[in-house]
Amino acid sequence: MKNITKWLGVSVVFGLLALATQGAHAITTGPLAMSYTSNSPYLLGTVIPGLQGNGGQAARDAAMTNTLLGMGFHTQARIPFPNGPLYSRTTLPGDGPATTTGAVLGTGFGDGTTPISIDLSQTGTFEYLVVAYDGPNGGVAVLDIAGLTGTIEIYRYARPEVVNGVRTGNLLGSNTMRQNYFRITSWTLLNPTGSVPDGGATVMLLGAGLGALGMVRRFIMR
Repeated sequence: MKNITKWLGVSVVFGLLALATQGAHAITTGPLAMSYTSNSPYLLGTVIPGLQGNGGQAARDAAMTNTLLGMGFHTQARIPFPNGPLYSRTTLPGDGPATTTGAVLGTGFGDGTTPISIDLSQTGTFEYLVVAYDGPNGGVAVLDIAGLTGTIEIYRYARPEVVNGVRTGNLLGSNTMRQNYFRITSWTLLNPTGSVPDGGATVMLLGAGLGALGMVRRFIMR
């Protein structure tokens, strides 16, 4: 009987420890790409220089995401033609139109030498991440982050790549200030896909589980 109690106690404790670490210590992802280029993982596309205003940050970023989703793979277009921003699409398919419902916004970033971190264990998980650099001078990267958890990192600075005087559609990233690089001005998480239990909920679950363990042990020892 004592062996059964011991085994049950170890099993419950290990199960509760696994629950307590889920989300809070989930996968940590480094910078989502070496730069925001056509073959970068997670990149849906770029917009250079990016829309301004357009009904607020979430509405603006959802509009750019949906424009990219409506384009053919590996295509570029100025929208509106001929003087609008340059939209560049990768082959990442995405999943459904972007909306502003449940969007989470990040703003107010300063200079530094480290990446910008987004903790999905605090915000929940999302389908799309839109990262904007310096409004009219920089550019925007739209990423499909469905399935990512934990903490993800994005570049603090970026600049549009220019070859022979022509913008390629790529954004070159850096975590230190360089000439002609622009600081991040905002990020937007779009289309919630789920949430992660917060610290308070995890503590409550852990306490309830340990209490239940004590009751079971008393019952078996009778």
